Amino acid sequence: MAFTAEELALAEPQKESTIEAWYMDDSEEDQRLPHRRARRSPNKPATLSDLSKLGVTTWQLDADAHETDPKLAAVRKVRGYSYTEIITISKDKLPGYEEKIKSFYEEHIHNDEEIR
Repeated sequence: MAFTAEELALAEPQKESTIEAWYMDDSEEDQRLPHRRARRSPNKPATLSDLSKLGVTTWQLDADAHETDPKLAAVRKVRGYSYTEIITISKDKLPGYEEKIKSFYEEHIHNDEEIR
């Protein structure tokens, strides 16, 4: 599949990011609560470089424009993403809510990239 220069540029992962990520503690408390290591030591954010070393790639996208966002379209095309889903994480909308949020919290591996 051929890509245009514009698609390749749009699909390029961000070099700088406003993403916020922290090292997690080992607590098994309610997964909806913050689990930053700040409880035992000063809060230490995970840098974009730290995340990159773990294989985390970031793009900043407009979730409200997901159907028409050219950057999202380019990322999907260039990286070969074909599946999409929209889930609402609330007790009213998500069947098996309690089990599902626990599964989100536990480390797990997928054969394909997981993009959220």
